[in-house]
Amino acid sequence: MRIDAHVHYIPPELADELEAFVAQEPYWALMLTSSSAGRRIQGWATAERMIEDMDRAGLDRVMLLGEYRQQHAGCVARNDQALAIVRRWPERVIGFAVLQPKAGQAALDELARCVDGGLRGVGELGPYGQGYRLDDPDFLRVVEACIRYDIPLCLHTNEEVGHFYAGKAVTPLREFYRLACRYPELKLVLAHWGGGLLFYELMPGVRRALRNVWYDTAASPLIYPTERIFRAALACVDHRKLLYGSDYPLRLYPRRQSGPDFRPFMSEIESLGLDKEVYDDIMGHNAERLLSQPALRPAVTQVHDTMPSPRIPIEPFMAVSAVAQAWPQTQAIFARHGIPWEDTPVPHWEPIAQAAAARGLGPEALNQLMVALNEAIGQTPQDSMKQALTDQRPHHLRP
Repeated sequence: MRIDAHVHYIPPELADELEAFVAQEPYWALMLTSSSAGRRIQGWATAERMIEDMDRAGLDRVMLLGEYRQQHAGCVARNDQALAIVRRWPERVIGFAVLQPKAGQAALDELARCVDGGLRGVGELGPYGQGYRLDDPDFLRVVEACIRYDIPLCLHTNEEVGHFYAGKAVTPLREFYRLACRYPELKLVLAHWGGGLLFYELMPGVRRALRNVWYDTAASPLIYPTERIFRAALACVDHRKLLYGSDYPLRLYPRRQSGPDFRPFMSEIESLGLDKEVYDDIMGHNAERLLSQPALRPAVTQVHDTMPSPRIPIEPFMAVSAVAQAWPQTQAIFARHGIPWEDTPVPHWEPIAQAAAARGLGPEALNQLMVALNEAIGQTPQDSMKQALTDQRPHHLRP
């Protein structure tokens, strides 16, 4: 059984509607114009083309993930597409629901609808791009619903170092670790090698805490040399926690790949000469087990920055952020002593465009922001967001 655990539905008609789409979903639209080394990496494929590409590659099934949209209505529309595709190819496509947790009860109702319709997981969600933290009560209600339904939750992750690329979010890896510790019974899939979190499983305590965490290989060739990352990962984690995923229809080899194709990455993995059991598990059996078996019950792992009870005195080794949340009156005291208490990372590689898009600012709002920024320093902005988006579109779509 060959299963690709990370596939998206990006039809060509979405490319034709990109200018309108960016006003509705500025963050995900930014992903659709991304490039690598100056080469366009986004591919476009109908559902029919995806099935044909699966046949050519010898893939039995794919896990069709949603895209982390900001608007609840956009999530519902995307789930309707997934449900239709699953109904048409029930033996080939395993659908996941995409949700906007900030929609509150509407998101939970949408999840119930999707599960009733045959979708078998949630994801790919992107907390930063969708505007919530991993300790947000709305998001945690989605997590708890996934546990009740015994379905996996897939989250976007990425490495915290290196160059910027569209979609490189700022959520620290430690927050994903805290989530896994808080909900050890959650089937959690961390996309894109978990942003490197898997390397910390060399520590026995971390390995125990992350027992119910899986890592997929989506978009791997765009970031890592295939042989090196596979060898490194297999030295750190049990191979049964690794899921082959491509991020189709991305063009993972933009120098030599003219369109979507599962085969180049699959061929590279096959050429590694992995033991047959390891290869078969990564390429499909692990995904089967993820979907069919109940979550393991890991030993309880203490998380040292858990919020303290307001009844106990504050002690020197309590976490600053936890104390500030438990006793808001301490926040001013921390500030007076120059101690930051809010975990709000702003990495040096994030451009204004992504920060604005993550907060729901479309082209006109971004233009206003750029005017205000430039007026503050006595300059005139040179380009509008509309022109910037036009320049990033594929040549055949430019006016």
